[in-house]
Amino acid sequence: YDSWLEEQIKLLNQREFEHLDVANLIEELKALGRAEKSAVKSLVYQIILYLLLIDYWEEESEYSRNHWLAEVDAFQLQLEDKLTTNLSTLAKDNLPRLYVRARKNAVRKSRLSADCFPDSCPYTLEDIQSRN
Repeated sequence: YDSWLEEQIKLLNQREFEHLDVANLIEELKALGRAEKSAVKSLVYQIILYLLLIDYWEEESEYSRNHWLAEVDAFQLQLEDKLTTNLSTLAKDNLPRLYVRARKNAVRKSRLSADCFPDSCPYTLEDIQSRN
């Protein structure tokens, strides 16, 4: 795979388009796009989950807050490396759906009533990207 990829890059750099393995390049680009989208959605989900635990699970927050904040920081760094304009739009568009899943997991993890958490996402993408 690596040698094939290096060869395709070399051909692109040399503008030898007629020798490219176009069908497989298309397949690889689609797979790369799916992987990046999945990674961004996963990171946003994880950040929302930990923000919910920090903000609403008061009984556990005293004990776990520093760990949760460190997790948020790590996820935010990873997200920062991945976000492009298009992936930011994807994250914003999926925020309500990702929130529903994170809220459900926060309820399960905390054993708090769902009523303890907001019905809709209280965080903007900017909050998710960087919250001090």
